[in-house]
Amino acid sequence: MQTWLTVFIVVASVAIVVQVVLLAVFFTMFMRLGATLTRIATNVETKVTPILNRADRLLAESEGQLHDIVNDTRDIVARAKATGQRFDRLLDEAAERLRQQIIHADRMLTGALEAIEDTGAELRKSVVEPVRTATAFVRGVRAGVDFFRGRTRVPERRRDSQDEGLFI
Repeated sequence: MQTWLTVFIVVASVAIVVQVVLLAVFFTMFMRLGATLTRIATNVETKVTPILNRADRLLAESEGQLHDIVNDTRDIVARAKATGQRFDRLLDEAAERLRQQIIHADRMLTGALEAIEDTGAELRKSVVEPVRTATAFVRGVRAGVDFFRGRTRVPERRRDSQDEGLFI
């Protein structure tokens, strides 16, 4: 059993030595990795820090300008809205005035047309009817004179004048 014990102790010792060597290798690798990561982090920090500082400075400088731009835009929108409302009121007033003028012109034209119709009716009554009567009288006298002269022929009415009476 003693050999077994010796073999076991040797194997255990070799395993412990291998573990120690592996731990030492891991330690060295982690130390190198740590140094590399520190170097990379420092490199990134030296390159990124000025960019971030510059962006922060630009943002701080432009914050007032952005605030002014927003305020100016707000003022422009408010003025445009007020102008649009005034323009809308103006258009409404102009449309109402135009409507009133059109109504007035329509009334005037209607009155003028009625006056023209009345004048035409009066003219027809006072001029055309007496002229027709006079024309009929002259024709009657002419027919009578022709009859006494010996012309017994009664003049035929023209076909056009007969058709004229059919149309009103």
